[in-house]
Amino acid sequence: MVDLFRVIDASWIVGGLWMVLYHAGVQWNGLHTVASLLAVALFTIFAGIWPLYRSWRVSPLRGELGRAGVCWAASIGIVSLASYVLASGPLDGGVLVIPQWAGFTAFGMLATRGTVRVGLRMVRLRGGNFRVAAIAGANDTATRIAHVIEHTSWMGLRLGGFYDDRIAAEGDRRSASLRLHGNFEELVTRARAGELDIIYITLPLRSELRIRDLLDQLHDSTVTVYYVPDFSALGLLRPRMENLSGLPMIGLIDTPHHGIDAASKRVFDLVVGSIILTGIALPMLVIAIAIKLTSSGPVIFRQKRYGLGGREFEIWKFRSMTVCEDGANRFTQARKGDARVTLLGAFLRRTSLDELPQFINVLQGTMSIVGPRPHPVALNECQRKLIDGYMLRHKVKPGITGWAQINGYRGETDTPEKMEGRIRYDLDYINNWSLKLDTRILLATFTKAFNDPNAY
Repeated sequence: MVDLFRVIDASWIVGGLWMVLYHAGVQWNGLHTVASLLAVALFTIFAGIWPLYRSWRVSPLRGELGRAGVCWAASIGIVSLASYVLASGPLDGGVLVIPQWAGFTAFGMLATRGTVRVGLRMVRLRGGNFRVAAIAGANDTATRIAHVIEHTSWMGLRLGGFYDDRIAAEGDRRSASLRLHGNFEELVTRARAGELDIIYITLPLRSELRIRDLLDQLHDSTVTVYYVPDFSALGLLRPRMENLSGLPMIGLIDTPHHGIDAASKRVFDLVVGSIILTGIALPMLVIAIAIKLTSSGPVIFRQKRYGLGGREFEIWKFRSMTVCEDGANRFTQARKGDARVTLLGAFLRRTSLDELPQFINVLQGTMSIVGPRPHPVALNECQRKLIDGYMLRHKVKPGITGWAQINGYRGETDTPEKMEGRIRYDLDYINNWSLKLDTRILLATFTKAFNDPNAY
């Protein structure tokens, strides 16, 4: 089905343009051929970036439709841009050709996928087209796999039981709450008898010899075997599969911003940042004049902070205090009622207006609009020794606002629990990053900027 839909998608792209032109009474020409083939090529590329072609048993319909829609939207957008830049206008047939092509092809792609998937689901609900999956290893990972199988009937999987050759008395290596259906010898017997289709091995990484022994026995069967490693104790950050000249690798700690994701993040920052900076230019001028008139000292406060990769950069803010600590050697967090904060500075900090110059940092490329808030170098050096995984927050650019800030971890972190909570949200953001999440955080920031009790 996966390979079939590669052909079906390409057919919808080429056929969609042909149908639109035919309906408009426009004859197909060489430019249309180039446009359709370019669209197919782009769609194939984007389908690799946003994994579209994969087994439907582990991919929900909503996610499949969403990825297909995003891939097609990106493809037709580039084709449309190319037609205006290279052909100095829309494709032959008028300005409505590309919108109609986009809509017709999108409908065809999504409708075909939905129809086939619903049909397969109906078959599976009636007991057909299913696979029996057993789990080797009775632990927390096995429990999570079983939960997925039992609560996602559309996958067409049936749980064939838990199997383990250990006893619960051996400690936390096996969950005593799981009811075993047998040991590994019985699992192999069922596999050889053709009673099982899939086996998920959830043994820990240290059990290499037991895993190898089980695989040797399963070689005398036709069962499909997956190894599901439990990396929960390793503190992973954006784990993913990689390949080094044919050598399979598992990335354990990485940034989410590679390739098209890095480019889309930067474009988001440049476009949204430029729009916001244009809109706040006049208010920034008024604030600058007010600071100059109400207190002595520079208008802009500059401080050394850690950014992407743990490299130092200079953050810009409107000065809100009577002192300017460099952040590298001296830093004292602002507290409620802090005597260093000026009268105007208190208002700026409460309303977050002191952060506006950081949109210049965004355009410079040292910051992003959304990301973990950057801490002064002195604070970083202190906290990295106290909190496990603290420096992982620097796998992405620091932000003006972030996931932690809209969840109550803005302002002073005067207790270890507050700092640990902020870091937990920062790492959660990195693990789940998407432009959709960035947009959600940005919108939430606008609603909370003027009424946050932690801002002082």
